[in-house]
Amino acid sequence: MSQHQISLPAKLINGGIAGIVGVTCVFPIDLAKTRLQNQRRGQMVYKSMMDCLVKTVRSEGYFGMYRDVNCVNELLSLHKYSFTCNKVKTALLF
Repeated sequence: MSQHQISLPAKLINGGIAGIVGVTCVFPIDLAKTRLQNQRRGQMVYKSMMDCLVKTVRSEGYFGMYRDVNCVNELLSLHKYSFTCNKVKTALLF
């Protein structure tokens, strides 16, 4: 098996794309989870996660699910996580 070194700019671009995809997919689910957890017993606004997502889109629009996303912080935190995992994997394999 050949050893091919990936350049730093390629790693940064790939990590950024992975971070954007991750935030795009996970943030609405996390938002629904948080809203479901913050409900009071007598004031049940949402019945399920899907109900929460549908009501959020209807009342706040599609981008309402991403209202509190700070892209720079999200991408940096995902990049740090990816970098750390990559370093640990490399250390364990070699």
